[in-house]
Amino acid sequence: MDTPQDDPPPQGPEAEYLAALRDGRFCYQRTATGRAVFPPRLAAPGDGAALEWAQSAGRGTVHAVTEQPQKPPAPARVFAILDMDEGFRLFSRVDATGPVQIGQRLIARIATEADPPHVYFVPEAPQDV
Repeated sequence: MDTPQDDPPPQGPEAEYLAALRDGRFCYQRTATGRAVFPPRLAAPGDGAALEWAQSAGRGTVHAVTEQPQKPPAPARVFAILDMDEGFRLFSRVDATGPVQIGQRLIARIATEADPPHVYFVPEAPQDV
């Protein structure tokens, strides 16, 4: 059976999101009315509205935080739920040398060398504001 060589691979929302991360862009989706949607999906939850892509500024506020202890001497891994400035919420790893607190401002970084690429967060520095 012959397979067409010119057909591009299927591109769903997750594949588009990962492609943007590989390009160094942290994207989310939104409805025509501006409601933010994350994680990526085919249609808006609740009403099935069409979605378009937008690039996040990558800034958010810690809503909740937890630490996952590791076998010594490795430091604990820190995870947080963040309220992003664009109006969506996500769960992510935090790379911080000190404690992370509720209400703290964080900024996104993209691990483009990872497979698959992913977003993680670091504390926002004064020069980031």
